[in-house]
Amino acid sequence: MVGYSEAPYDSQRHPLDNKLKRLPRFRFPLCQRAGRGILKSTLSDAQAIPPASGTYALLLFCPRSREVHVGRLGPQTISRGWYVYVGSAFGPGGLRARCLRHLRPLRRRRWHIDYLRSAAALQGIWFSGDPVPREHLWAEIIDGMEGATAPIRRFGSGDCRCPSHLFRFWPRPSFSAFRQQALHRLPAHGPISAFSVGTPRQARRNAL
Repeated sequence: MVGYSEAPYDSQRHPLDNKLKRLPRFRFPLCQRAGRGILKSTLSDAQAIPPASGTYALLLFCPRSREVHVGRLGPQTISRGWYVYVGSAFGPGGLRARCLRHLRPLRRRRWHIDYLRSAAALQGIWFSGDPVPREHLWAEIIDGMEGATAPIRRFGSGDCRCPSHLFRFWPRPSFSAFRQQALHRLPAHGPISAFSVGTPRQARRNAL
């Protein structure tokens, strides 16, 4: 069994925290190849994500550098490393529907993140059911975290003034550090939770 540690968290702050898995801090990235399936148990567990509107961030890992054509942004080099993409879910179904879409195999490419998923595998989701849109605040905070770079300008930010909503890290970015900064910057911010994505390859490695 591969061990992991969890950041201290006050479970009283969010009624769903006892149902949600924290993002594990594995010594080595354990991820499926891009395009591979997600465990059915993960899709089942994702039902615990609230259907409320809110803000989310996808944590992805790219095991090797690749060239990807990202819609109107054209050909882009996706280097090996960890990526965080910030988005919002204020449409029908809220956070649950949006997160389930990102968890399931792609049927058609609609957003920039859909192109990135052909090169990088989804490893976790950070989310908040705060009814106030926090997408731009999250992007600003993540951009300021240690080791963050914005590899593709205007990625996911074509409708706002943010330089980008995609950030690259090496090593893996800290969820606890992000949450601490967000709540420090805005004490009125709603609870922020993390969901860990289980994959077939992860399950095999974790069973060793």
